[in-house]
Amino acid sequence: MTDIRILTPQDQPRLENFLRAHMAETMILRGNLTRSGIHDGDRPYQGRYAGAFEGDRIIGVAAHYWLGMLAVFAPGHAGAVARAAVSNRPVAGILGPWQQALDTQEALGLDDTHRHLRSKEVLMALKLDELRRPSSLPNQSLTCRAATPADLDLLTEWRLAFAQETLEATPSQATTQHCRAEVERWVEEGNQFLLFDGNRPVSGCCFSVRLPDAVQVGNVWTPPDLRSRGYGRAAVAGALTAARQAGASVAVLFTPADNEAAKTAYAALGFTAIGDYAILLFK
Repeated sequence: MTDIRILTPQDQPRLENFLRAHMAETMILRGNLTRSGIHDGDRPYQGRYAGAFEGDRIIGVAAHYWLGMLAVFAPGHAGAVARAAVSNRPVAGILGPWQQALDTQEALGLDDTHRHLRSKEVLMALKLDELRRPSSLPNQSLTCRAATPADLDLLTEWRLAFAQETLEATPSQATTQHCRAEVERWVEEGNQFLLFDGNRPVSGCCFSVRLPDAVQVGNVWTPPDLRSRGYGRAAVAGALTAARQAGASVAVLFTPADNEAAKTAYAALGFTAIGDYAILLFK
């Protein structure tokens, strides 16, 4: 019999073991758990967790986070676990393996009239000792560094452009404030990186999740007029080099399945496709 229930702080060691065994698919869950533990609050990274159990072993989990995003990894039980995890917050979106995300959407009664974005993504992974650095990165004119508070205005502008192009966000004061809060958090945590060609910032990326052994790459952005020069690839390589030097051994990311240029760029760095993923956003 499968038992589904809300998780408590006492369940955290078992949950950590489960997530570690499925690292690539659960980086968001694992990262938020590491930052805030099992705590259903309204501060960054906090959320309400539900788990599926066989005996005392966790076999699936979903978490409804502080901004309304619902992350799920529960093969065979996604819908039921997600229903248990949903709190009194609205469901802003669903993240997880493609079919599990669709099963969750159906279980929650969120039909297509509610959906703002449906993106099927390719999940990719890389062992960092197999990273292939672009030949341009050692060029003295290209440097990659962690961003600082002095970069926040530029990063907010770029994050807003990313959100509009990739996540179909609507420009507004609230969207701008949300984007700035995101990049402020990444900068404060040392997880936002900028690539410079000489003194000019030309590309950037972040670690949306950073753990001692693994990182998840996100927010890869190059302004349109600077694309097709290898800048995005060099920015990711620079960030991953820093992660490897800090002790991480694995990197994961997901990118739209129909974005051939991005998939080619990541494959050139050594990433390989290992599955699929979903970003479902709701009105």
